[in-house]
Amino acid sequence: MKTYIFDLYGTLIDIHTELQNDKIWKTLSDMYACYGAIYTPEEFKQAYLKFDQEEWERVEAIHPGTYVDIQFKNVFQRLYDEAPRREGDRLAIRDFDTWLLFVETEFRRLTRVRCKPYKNTVRALQMLKEEGNQVILLSNAQRSFVIVEMGICGLTPYFDDMYISADYGMRKPEKAFMQKLLDDNALNASNCVMIGNEVASDMQVAASCGIPGVLLNTAHRKEKEIQKELKEIEREYPEFQYQIILSGDILEIAGK
Repeated sequence: MKTYIFDLYGTLIDIHTELQNDKIWKTLSDMYACYGAIYTPEEFKQAYLKFDQEEWERVEAIHPGTYVDIQFKNVFQRLYDEAPRREGDRLAIRDFDTWLLFVETEFRRLTRVRCKPYKNTVRALQMLKEEGNQVILLSNAQRSFVIVEMGICGLTPYFDDMYISADYGMRKPEKAFMQKLLDDNALNASNCVMIGNEVASDMQVAASCGIPGVLLNTAHRKEKEIQKELKEIEREYPEFQYQIILSGDILEIAGK
């Protein structure tokens, strides 16, 4: 049995999100208004961008020199706590954590333009599991986003475990993030492989832990550009072994 460690977005799922649609901020400001937090759509957008940046700065100041991640719910809580108020009737929030989760998932739904598995993603995962391999997710993301979008794409049944950056407050290429996965599952790095689409994130974290890497070129970049980035990693980790799948087709992992 071999352990396949997968990145998610850009590797297994083709996703695109955007913040420029005015309907996003209108819907969210209307939602908050129901609970007495009053913003215009533009005020909500600007407050969101400000609080998001400040949350990153706050966490980075606590853990300097670390690739950190934040909990989006902290941003949405601050949007509620610091909102202009209106007296009068408003809906009561009986369970604030559940409400924040609802806001977080609604935000993602509104900003999600495209979410679909790449061609052969499901087929490749099926093959790996049928061969008796272990499949684990290592993703830079929020748990609420991952759970919903893996469900949309039909990927959840193929994973034995999931490691999501926001849960641990650190993201790839932080070595400790990958090491946590290895330690929890008592894995030997030489019996694992990391599959991802980003050199600076996926290949870097694999190299730092002595795990072979497979780069899926789903963005169809030029090989010369990819090789240049990988050479930087090789200088730091001369023993790093990797494969580039230029076509981006995940089935090539198993030579299919």
